[in-house]
Amino acid sequence: MDAYEDFPLSSFISSQSRAAPLVSGKFSDLGVDMDLKWLLVRRITLVAFACFFAGSGLALYMSAREAHLQNQVLAELAGRQLELQLSRIERGTDTLKRFPDWDLISNYALKPGQCVQFDGLDPARNRSSCSGLEANFITPPAWFSEFYGRFLNRHLSGSRLLTYRGEVQGAISTSFDPYATSSKAWTNISPLLGLSALLVGALCLVTYIIVDRSLRPASNILTGLNRLAEGDLKVRLPPFQLAELNRISQVFNAMTEDLEKATKERADFAHRLVDMQEQERRHLARELHDEIAQRLAAIGAMAACIRNSAQADAPQLVGEARELEKMASNLMFALRRTLRYLRPQEIDDLGLVASLRALVEHHNENARGRTIFSIEAADEFESLRSETSAHVYRIVQEALTNAAKHARARTVKVRMSEHSDSVRKHVRLSVIDDGVGQHEDVNLDRMSGSGLIGMRERVTALCGTLTAGPLPVGGFGLHVEFPSSPQGA
Repeated sequence: MDAYEDFPLSSFISSQSRAAPLVSGKFSDLGVDMDLKWLLVRRITLVAFACFFAGSGLALYMSAREAHLQNQVLAELAGRQLELQLSRIERGTDTLKRFPDWDLISNYALKPGQCVQFDGLDPARNRSSCSGLEANFITPPAWFSEFYGRFLNRHLSGSRLLTYRGEVQGAISTSFDPYATSSKAWTNISPLLGLSALLVGALCLVTYIIVDRSLRPASNILTGLNRLAEGDLKVRLPPFQLAELNRISQVFNAMTEDLEKATKERADFAHRLVDMQEQERRHLARELHDEIAQRLAAIGAMAACIRNSAQADAPQLVGEARELEKMASNLMFALRRTLRYLRPQEIDDLGLVASLRALVEHHNENARGRTIFSIEAADEFESLRSETSAHVYRIVQEALTNAAKHARARTVKVRMSEHSDSVRKHVRLSVIDDGVGQHEDVNLDRMSGSGLIGMRERVTALCGTLTAGPLPVGGFGLHVEFPSSPQGA
């Protein structure tokens, strides 16, 4: 039973009845435990990165387009140069032995890392020329060179057919060394990377600051909702500068005021109603005890006298007298059971704690060792009002009955103590068992129906809180807390 001594009430499937029982649960910042400020910053950061990738892609496209144009221009220049040489050869001012001759182009037109190749009809006259790389080229990362060479460089080459007097003499192709093009592209976008990283970081910081300042009223609203969910009906929101948020504040404050008023009226009504019910039960119990019980006792005594007299004078009446005596005894037993249900006499005669001990002992007798019921009462509670004592007794009675019917527990413990806060004294009452139901839904069924409604009504009348549900370590727990001062209990 030690594992159930101090059970965590927050882990219950809660059923609360307090000054504000109409609101339960707790609101997270965004419903999924995500901070709204960080959500906005993440989305803006994603937009910034999307813009960065779009800009980087555009820069790569422009670099590739420029390289392709340079290859195409070189192919045109080489073609014109060779056509001019063929013309000179035809006129006899040049020799076929020197064909193809593009030294002028290779010396002045080739860009760093660019190559030009001629494939003629005669393979012996094929020729290619390449220029070297500049010494100040920036070495790109390996992953960038691999990406550029695989996806872009193959599409940058230029080509042109060499024709003279309508006959094809060969083909001219131009291309860039993959290292040269990737190096030039990296040179173009590497400053963009650093600048973009700086801008994204600055944008995230500025966005967070701006959003944080803008959403401070939302934090106040969220705090107010959480306090309202915890039952604090005195919470109020401050006025805000924004008209929309200020309207929310006005509606929230008006709602909490109305809710506080309605809850107070409901608690007062429940208090009066349940107190009147207990008073009526006490009145009926007293009337039954004073009138019916005494008359039944008289009938039983008279039947006994008739039986004794009939044994000598009218033996045939002994059986009827004995039956009449038995009926009076059974009626007296049923009346005592009804009186206990209406108003246990121990509450008025012996006090609350003694009545609870008698109730626990009664359950132990009925359980016959299958379940051990026990009670711990740290303080005396004789100063409680008579109606308050009756409410507590009824709550414990209902809880023990539920445990006996559904729990299949080895132990059931009742604990009752008193503690003080800065305002008033409070009574804490708990009923804990280590049992299990026949089905996982039985624990929930134990707190449904008229039993729970009756408990809630009594706890509301006590201006207290009711929390009940399965325990994390197994079993079931019921916790009630209410003020013991005259304002409450």
